[in-house]
Amino acid sequence: MKRQTVWVDAARCTGCGACVEVCPVGAIALVGGKARVDEETCIGCEACVTTCPEGAIQPVVHGELVPVLERPVPTVRQPSPLAETAGAVAVATGVGLLAKAGRVLVRAVERWLMRPPAEAVSPVVGASPIAESGGAAGRGGQGRRARRRRRGS
Repeated sequence: MKRQTVWVDAARCTGCGACVEVCPVGAIALVGGKARVDEETCIGCEACVTTCPEGAIQPVVHGELVPVLERPVPTVRQPSPLAETAGAVAVATGVGLLAKAGRVLVRAVERWLMRPPAEAVSPVVGASPIAESGGAAGRGGQGRRARRRRRGS
């Protein structure tokens, strides 16, 4: 048995007979008002394909089946138990360091808030022991901030 070269779409075929007249070997006949191709007689000239006004006769395309190669399944990386343990240790260490830094910060803020005001330390202007002893060339030796406090600015 020969391979089929054309096929008839019965839904589109109107039975006009144009393909029957053009077939050089008489491989097409009207059966029940529709064209039918005799595969044994058809030589595959495709003259009927170009003649059909409805496009009901189509060539059969033969191709070679090529097996599809299997695609490799992507592997999902699983972390090793050591990596999981190291990650947990790093998180615990970070939390511990944050807690310690928070305690240090709270203590520093408490000391700063509990510090007595500067006026309470030396209520009398120029009453520092350095100023009384004449240290640092008689200027009090405490710097610009102390001089401003003494002046009231």
